[in-house]
Amino acid sequence: MLARGDWVLPRFNGLPYLEKPPLYFWLASLGLAVVGPSEWVLRAWSALGALGSALLAWRLGRLLYGARAGLMAGLALVTMAGSALYVRKASTDFLFVFCLALAMWGFVRDAHRPDRGRGRFLLLYTGAGLAVLTKGLVGLLFPVLIVAITVWWVGRRGGDRLTWREMNLGWGLAALGAVALPWHLASAWREPELFWFYLVDNQVLRFLGLRGFVEDDVPVSTVGFLLVTFVWLFPWGVFLLARSSGTGADRLDGTAALPGDPAGGDASAGAAAACWRPVLVTWALVVIGFFAFSRSTLEYYALPAFPALAVLVGGAWAGGRDIGRWLVAGLVGSAAVGAWAIWLSARLTPAQALDGLAELNVYYRILRDQGAAFPFESAEPFARLLGWLGATLIAGWALAALCWARGWRRAAFGAVAGVGVVIAVLIVQLLHVVEPHHSARPVARAIVERTQPGDVIAHEGSLEYSAALPFYTGRRIVVVNGARGDLDFASRRPEARGYFLDGPGLGRLWDGPGRVFLVTQRPPGRGVVSGLPPGAVRLLGRFGSRWLYSNERM
Repeated sequence: MLARGDWVLPRFNGLPYLEKPPLYFWLASLGLAVVGPSEWVLRAWSALGALGSALLAWRLGRLLYGARAGLMAGLALVTMAGSALYVRKASTDFLFVFCLALAMWGFVRDAHRPDRGRGRFLLLYTGAGLAVLTKGLVGLLFPVLIVAITVWWVGRRGGDRLTWREMNLGWGLAALGAVALPWHLASAWREPELFWFYLVDNQVLRFLGLRGFVEDDVPVSTVGFLLVTFVWLFPWGVFLLARSSGTGADRLDGTAALPGDPAGGDASAGAAAACWRPVLVTWALVVIGFFAFSRSTLEYYALPAFPALAVLVGGAWAGGRDIGRWLVAGLVGSAAVGAWAIWLSARLTPAQALDGLAELNVYYRILRDQGAAFPFESAEPFARLLGWLGATLIAGWALAALCWARGWRRAAFGAVAGVGVVIAVLIVQLLHVVEPHHSARPVARAIVERTQPGDVIAHEGSLEYSAALPFYTGRRIVVVNGARGDLDFASRRPEARGYFLDGPGLGRLWDGPGRVFLVTQRPPGRGVVSGLPPGAVRLLGRFGSRWLYSNERM
């Protein structure tokens, strides 16, 4: 966007890219324009989205259950394992979590406030518009389903009966359209065929598992998705079935409500807001249920439900009604899993480590399904982290249960949060272990040190596996045998000519007068390198999972 001054069509490797709408790319481009090329600028929007989601969980919890519940909800969200794993990923996921949470906050805040006039629910519609600009159709589908089901549910229970006339549809739809429509109309006008790919193939047909374009993703099963969602929610997922306080006035320590609690100071406002608590269950069920039945679900698709689940957990802990029994259940489960983790850490094999990684990440499922070897030198770093995880589960959960039994309920909450913090540290350590294998930065640096104007950089296989190469090198990459995935559609466009080659095409380029650098994740002797003249191939080095070759003569 910055290079071309084109703020309508996102581009990947110089080609139009409409896998996702542009909000994240707009924000990243603005950051790069201010700060310059920087990884942290690209990642910052995920972190800010996570922080904003935690603040909204705090506000929702405070409104629906009380000040203590709000604080606990925010802390629960930031100490969930899934938050620690995805917060540093430069992707649209946490930005979408924030936009959906913003829409839901706008609904709950105004549901019992008919006095807000024309401004009523505008934040709901604005948040939905931003969600559409972040993830597409689900940004509109989720708020519509959540609000409609919640309004029906609350009405059936005898609570406030919101009518559609009270939803401020005129001004609200105008706000939603003002946010979401201009880019969609502009991109449809400029690139109707590409817009069809974005709207129909990438969203509707992807949900049904009927995409017309080839991608390498290996989705998780419904059962696998539900299990890994529980893992990402840990340690707080244990308390999802705990009952919250009935009035919002109950406190963790049994004392009176704090000033500012819905049930303290203004009981009528608290009761009016509390009747809309079903929105949390609806929110979680809509998101998780939708993706559980999709045929292209990946392991992190439940993230948009996390703020709702965090508020439910915060409400349960603030009330304290069922926490003791669920702490016991968590202690039993954590002790069993922790003991198994410690036992397995002493005898972990590479195959077992790959199986574990495959359950948590699509990349390793692809490797496993392709029959690839374990991509790391040893399973020992994973075994060490697994042992620490086992010890954390046993010691942390035992401490939490002990504190609760002694009546130190705030300390018990702190102990569970501490388990989440230690798990987050272990996740960061895990990312450091796998980073040399995944990161394209080392091989890109080696290329930048050697290349001159006019040199060609080629990559074997889909560029998705080395998507940061254009960023780190500042050049367009020639893709060899990789016209699939994110660039499948774009590879057929006229401007892609010369940037997608097969093996013979690379051979002709390799034999030409210019210097060519080839990045591949295939071991020596395999892939396109095996078809090149041996005397014309120079191995420059291995950088994590990538080998770098050149046609320059010694």
